[in-house]
Amino acid sequence: MTRHARRQTETAEAPLQTHLPDDGLQGFRTDGYAVLPQRIAEGALEALRAEADGLIRRFTQDGFRSDDYWHFTPAGTHAPVLYRIHNLESQGSPTAARLYADEGPLHPMAASILGVPVRATACAMIVKLPGVAAPVPWHRDRTNVPPHTVCNLSVFLDDSDGGNGCLEFVPGSHLTSGAEEAEALQAQGPVRALPLAAGDVAVHDVRIAHASRRNTSPRIRRSIVIEFAPAELELP
Repeated sequence: MTRHARRQTETAEAPLQTHLPDDGLQGFRTDGYAVLPQRIAEGALEALRAEADGLIRRFTQDGFRSDDYWHFTPAGTHAPVLYRIHNLESQGSPTAARLYADEGPLHPMAASILGVPVRATACAMIVKLPGVAAPVPWHRDRTNVPPHTVCNLSVFLDDSDGGNGCLEFVPGSHLTSGAEEAEALQAQGPVRALPLAAGDVAVHDVRIAHASRRNTSPRIRRSIVIEFAPAELELP
């Protein structure tokens, strides 16, 4: 059986492996991030892309506007550029919503990473449109939780590299004081780029300093980001 045929036999009902390998867990703890390669089945990936295309067309072609559709207008233009769709579970995307759901396949993975029962606390799609997507400044998602307590799982729908704005991290910065600004951590370095393939899942501690550059390529870059926290933890 060919590799393509093997992937086609996987089902959308079980798109992900549910355990983080030991080496990935170690990377998450020491560096603040890990990559789980090719965790999305082909059928589920195609369904997620189709849903993403529909949501993007809703904004770019149909003129839909909502507080959940985050966008900016570049200087000197009048054309808004979509960069994030928040509350993805409420956008009529059943395949993406299944990733977010309590019984969804990402929950066992997040529980393995954090070592406790978890709940999903946010779900969004990051969109870097070809040629126009702006950089994401250096930032830390949260610093009001201890290291290894809350994580983001990013499901990549497209190949991601330097040309279309792949993720960049400062390894180990999740272990620094919450008072440390992300820009200062980036200046201290080192900075590590994280090219990813469609179907990969990236895991990062919410405390880590990270960013991404603008998309200068003709290729779109989309990812679905879900934050997971311990089930009993109250987040601000």
